[in-house]
Amino acid sequence: MCHIWDMHTTRHLAFALCPHLPLFSIASALEVLRHANRACGFEAYRWSLVTEDDQAVRDTTGLNLHPNTTMGDISSVDAVYVIAGFGAADLHSPRLSRWLARLAQQNVLLGGVSNGSYLLAKSGLLDGYQSTVHWEDFEQFVRDYPDVRARYQRYVIDRQRISCSGAASTLDLFLELVRREQGTDIAVQVTSQMLLRSDHPDAQPAVQHQQTMHYSPRLQRALSALEAAGDAPPNVTTLAKHLGMGRRTLLDLFQREMGLAPKQVLQMRRLSRAQSLVRFSELSLSSIAEAVGFCSQSHMTQLYKTHYTLTPAADRRTHREQVIKAS
Repeated sequence: MCHIWDMHTTRHLAFALCPHLPLFSIASALEVLRHANRACGFEAYRWSLVTEDDQAVRDTTGLNLHPNTTMGDISSVDAVYVIAGFGAADLHSPRLSRWLARLAQQNVLLGGVSNGSYLLAKSGLLDGYQSTVHWEDFEQFVRDYPDVRARYQRYVIDRQRISCSGAASTLDLFLELVRREQGTDIAVQVTSQMLLRSDHPDAQPAVQHQQTMHYSPRLQRALSALEAAGDAPPNVTTLAKHLGMGRRTLLDLFQREMGLAPKQVLQMRRLSRAQSLVRFSELSLSSIAEAVGFCSQSHMTQLYKTHYTLTPAADRRTHREQVIKAS
């Protein structure tokens, strides 16, 4: 469970910028926090940017991003988020690792954005915690750090460790953190201000692919809550209370917009992620079952066969045969 802060206090967040970080991730996080300050009417968040050697780092677009302080000058901080991109597995950051280890001893919340979890895992700071990384590096992350409970999902909140897989998931994560820390009304104001989703009746929805479902803000918040739950999804009553609505209202919401109950939605999402790993990774089926949140490989296999008419093993074999024929 993520730490819940007292209202009307300023949270100091530090972002550790690594070479070749994705610009969208740091921009997404800071824009959400900026809009949250505006919606709150006071400085709910302030932030510091640091790097391993106190020098500028170049992001994936070629821009140089400069730190505005040093790790040594930060006397207190509520959370630190490490932002890294491709190549994070090969980064050597001993100074940053020592700093993160000291903060972990002080019970400071630590997060990994995109492939930032690699830096935390290298220091042993994710052992026993659930965590995620960018989907392209997920398989290698599982193999490199067997003591980390790797999860194949957009973002993970597990006690004093937080991670997300990068890109749009950074937006989702920081909106969820604002919702937890500042309340649902502030989170809704932020999403509306950023034109991500809107409750305003006159707002025009963004142009979408014709087969992409457009869900209401309330359902989006419910889906985000399920996403953050990890291995212990809340029951309907708990989820409804968490979202500030009645149990029947929540069930009607899911039925009206998705035609499914919350438990079914969560199951479908897990199966979709399982199929992606079955087809496009070399991970064992037991590792896949754990990564997507099933209680066992046999449970995943049973549901997988019911939904896809093939067992995971048969689906993997069939897909590989099709790839070979196509090539």
